[in-house]
Amino acid sequence: MHAAAEPMEKQGAALKQYAIVFFASLAILGAGIAANPSFTFDEFSYIGAARNFIAGTPSMNPEHPPLAKYLMALSITLLGDRALGWRLPSAIAGAMVAVSAFGLTLRLSRSLHTAHIAWCLIVVNGFWYVMSRMAMLSIFELAFEVAAVWVFVLAAERSSARWFVCSGALFGLSIASRWCGVVGLAVCAAYALVYYRPAVKNLALMTGSAIAVYVGSWIPLLLREHRSAQYLIAANIYILQFHRHATTDPRPGEPWWTWIVTLDLQQAPMELIANPVIEILGLAAIIVLLWRRKPLLPALYIAHEMQWAVVPHWSHYYYYLEAFTFLTVALAVAMQDVVVRRVRLDVVVTACAVGAVVWPFWMAMMKHLHAAAPSRNLLGNLLINNKLSTPCPSRPLSGTIDRDRGKDKDGRPCL
Repeated sequence: MHAAAEPMEKQGAALKQYAIVFFASLAILGAGIAANPSFTFDEFSYIGAARNFIAGTPSMNPEHPPLAKYLMALSITLLGDRALGWRLPSAIAGAMVAVSAFGLTLRLSRSLHTAHIAWCLIVVNGFWYVMSRMAMLSIFELAFEVAAVWVFVLAAERSSARWFVCSGALFGLSIASRWCGVVGLAVCAAYALVYYRPAVKNLALMTGSAIAVYVGSWIPLLLREHRSAQYLIAANIYILQFHRHATTDPRPGEPWWTWIVTLDLQQAPMELIANPVIEILGLAAIIVLLWRRKPLLPALYIAHEMQWAVVPHWSHYYYYLEAFTFLTVALAVAMQDVVVRRVRLDVVVTACAVGAVVWPFWMAMMKHLHAAAPSRNLLGNLLINNKLSTPCPSRPLSGTIDRDRGKDKDGRPCL
């Protein structure tokens, strides 16, 4: 009886850890998420599509699958057509990314300490916070993909058909949010063929469930817009043709290879810039894991990066989100149990990564404290309302602040 109770106790403790990570992440993301009542970057297009779905009119964003826009529409219906209603689903998806990265790391390392390191690094990696606080599609695709990879690792270890089906369903939800989820599915399928060859039948189940879920995700749109089943084929052909031929964009972009060498410090909470500590050491971690013959995370990073090298499509810095998330997890896994003179390397690196985020804000706060008319609520403005640096609608999500041209109406630097 005691032997049976022990696994239940461990399972309950694990669920408690997952709950803590999820709700702590959601609290971080939710603070001040509705402070900006205006659209930023591509929010207008996706919120517009969500409004179209609510009204039953044709979508203004047919170049992407509909699932993430359903979730935005549901939130708008429940919470109102306002900033909170637009962005809360993204915050929930961001919390899902955090807990899935935590669970994936725990599965790969068998170490609760390493899983917590991965979570801390995700929080300060520079992409997670920004992309989880905007009504964009990428965070939904990533949330389902990281969860799918987590379940895939569990399925491969147990050779469980049920878990392969669950993984495939999550990949289907990822692809139904944004087609980039196909990359994760392809990498996991290839990995299983190489390392778990008896799982060919289970891979067929995983792929089949992904396709079934993806096709099923279109049904609400077909019903809402009174479309025939033929529209499903036509809509997906349009998505394919759009991304094959949409090679120009009036907004300035950044080639995929420049993302790797974009090393700078954040100057504001909502500035999208990769944490340089994670970027530099993460690339080293990819090499370490390949040397250790643990290629899953390196393959996910490389594949997500290389997709923009082979696809004839414009590229923006925020497309680095998926690759950099897996790079962050890879860094945590590679540092497991590495001790230098009785000091854990992962603790030192995490402290440096946190410092890289905190230091610019601290310096900005000190500068404003010595200004002639300092804000009474400086810390709140900095951390929640982001008053020290506000988004410029004319600029894409870029890696650096345009210090010469990018100014808001009050003369502050902006994205």
